Amino acid sequence: MDRDFVPSSGLKIQFSDLYKSENEIILILEKTNDSLYSIYVYNKTTDSLKISNQDWHLFLIQEAKNQNGQWQPIEFWKYSTCTNSYLSDQIEPSGIIKTQSKVYNGSFETQIRFKLLNDNKVYYSNSITGFINLSQFDIPNDQTEFRTYKRIESRGGIKILKKIIFLEPNGWTEFIEKEDAYLEKMAELKQKNKN
Repeated sequence: MDRDFVPSSGLKIQFSDLYKSENEIILILEKTNDSLYSIYVYNKTTDSLKISNQDWHLFLIQEAKNQNGQWQPIEFWKYSTCTNSYLSDQIEPSGIIKTQSKVYNGSFETQIRFKLLNDNKVYYSNSITGFINLSQFDIPNDQTEFRTYKRIESRGGIKILKKIIFLEPNGWTEFIEKEDAYLEKMAELKQKNKN
């Protein structure tokens, strides 16, 4: 997140044009230059909103339309195993925060948008034209080799794993239920083996 960001009056006008949205949070995506997107997050409510982050990064991934015109992630969230990584900030009423993300290059022209998960709700930005490589729709090897990934997949299955790395609501809740059931079963087996 850009801690020094001060929104311009023009940006505030852009958000006021989108005010009819029913969402508490509105996202605007702009291409800053050939290597960076700017993503602005606006609190539409009359109250302060808590915005969660991990190591000062919003729970935000980039998505693109595939060859069939369906939205698919081209980035995959990697949760930290350190509990000190999880923080939250406040966005004041009508407040705007800014973050930036990488512009990808490739041979496939498509629509790009960003997806934000906050307080178990999903918000999407507007979409803009961009270029990616089709291989970006595949989950990368460094993600699948991550030990947390393997644990989630073995305890919760691929469906819950995808909910977690694709920033879907309730992904962690569903995994915790599966993890708790697994640990309970292991404790029962351990007790049974003692007897």
